[in-house]
Amino acid sequence: MIRRRQLLGLIAAAALGLPLLAAPGQGNSSAARLHVLATGDSGSGNAHQRAVGQRMGDVHRRAPVDLVLLAGDNIYPSGDLALVESSFRRPYSALLQAGVPFHAVLGNHDIRTANGDQQIAYKPFGMKGRWYTLRRGPVQFFLLDTNVNAPWQHQRPWLQQALAASTAPWKVVVGHHPMRSSGFYGDDPAAIARLAPLFRRYGVQLYINGHDHHYERTRPIDGTTYLTVGNGGAQLRAVLPNANTARALSTYGFAELSATADRLRIDAWDSQGRRIDQAELLRPN
Repeated sequence: MIRRRQLLGLIAAAALGLPLLAAPGQGNSSAARLHVLATGDSGSGNAHQRAVGQRMGDVHRRAPVDLVLLAGDNIYPSGDLALVESSFRRPYSALLQAGVPFHAVLGNHDIRTANGDQQIAYKPFGMKGRWYTLRRGPVQFFLLDTNVNAPWQHQRPWLQQALAASTAPWKVVVGHHPMRSSGFYGDDPAAIARLAPLFRRYGVQLYINGHDHHYERTRPIDGTTYLTVGNGGAQLRAVLPNANTARALSTYGFAELSATADRLRIDAWDSQGRRIDQAELLRPN
């Protein structure tokens, strides 16, 4: 039965033009491919979050997902783990029951209770600390604490060392707060000054964030694409595309990343299962 489901998933992926993703442990090819979903500002526990979670489950049934990234504000309004059933377990039940691992970062709402320590200790959120890294297949993720009280005097040197040591074809940084955005909060000059030089020096190709409640993908800026996925369930806000914007919509949904050693494809979906964006990043020769 498992092999049949995997085969059906591969056939469906091929029909959609997605990379054929081997199941974990299926030979060396599994290490060369990765299939990821990403959303943020999701922990509302409302019908919008549940609809997004259902569509994410649909993607997994179509082509098995290796992991899910949560870009912060995992539990509204104050990060209280007492609400984890409605804001996490129930909306993502299909993925959780299938054993898909989640890896989260802390948002500004999450640190309102015990500075986020409860969430860090909650194993299904997959946090190894306030900031951490993980390598999966051709991608290394660097997950940050971008909150106002984040100790950058420790976190930035750690990030620099981790980026310098990485041999992954794709380097993806995840934080709650936007660096480049045409939404409510806009660009963050302080964050750009703090992190963009590291992105340029060490070849970070993608930064994923929430906080602004919309979907947006920028054009590559000094080699980095900025992807806002703060449309996972919280009340949407307007977005006004600017010169850096490749695609922006105020709609509920999530992003799907499909990575091989030389290509990283981004597909974005709304809560009705409609594709709202598609792009492909290529590694330079």
